[in-house]
Amino acid sequence: MAVDTLETRELRYFVAVAEELHFGRAAERLGMAQPPLSRAIQQLERRIGVPLLERNRRGVCLTGAGEVLLHEGRAALDATTAAARRTRRAGGADSPGGSRNRLVLALKAAWSHELLQKLLDAYAAEPDAAEIEVLPCGMCEQEGMLRDGRADVALMHAPFNSLTGFDSEELMTEGQIAILPAGHPSPGARPCPWPTSATSPIFRSPAGPATARIDPARAPRSTTRHSWPS
Repeated sequence: MAVDTLETRELRYFVAVAEELHFGRAAERLGMAQPPLSRAIQQLERRIGVPLLERNRRGVCLTGAGEVLLHEGRAALDATTAAARRTRRAGGADSPGGSRNRLVLALKAAWSHELLQKLLDAYAAEPDAAEIEVLPCGMCEQEGMLRDGRADVALMHAPFNSLTGFDSEELMTEGQIAILPAGHPSPGARPCPWPTSATSPIFRSPAGPATARIDPARAPRSTTRHSWPS
């Protein structure tokens, strides 16, 4: 009979195999021998009642069910890690001064210092304000830090950061700037809407967090990719 609950150990084993797509590399990553790992995955498939992996001579690939378990397993492991981290933080275990009223704020290193200071000053004036630890991070790392408990709150920049699954509040709105050559038929210093600029190509760097979410519907046939020399 298939089970409806899974153990954290099983999820950790499966996620490692699913991410590596190779039992040997997954076993090395987990610090264990390959045979016990293979047996554990086979037992998991029997317990859950569906095949999760397709095995071949070159390695393994995920079945449709395996793709689902990888997505759900990552979220579940993040949740258990977050629970442990936030519980320790609530008990003052990870605070140099033993503070039990502390929040970790994640934000990218290039965030406006002036805006950050205004936010911290406003929050500090609240009667139940907690101690704030500011944790700098790279572009688009805030999501993962919130999900696995490294941070309790974050300053994020939509649409480059996904807000799915988070409670969020809009703090400010930033405009976009178009840099145009001299003599370009633009409306001068006035705002330039997308339909006006869509007659010219938009040059984009190779795909990355900051370029992947330009809305193609708002700039039809106007985006040109170029590889920059390294």
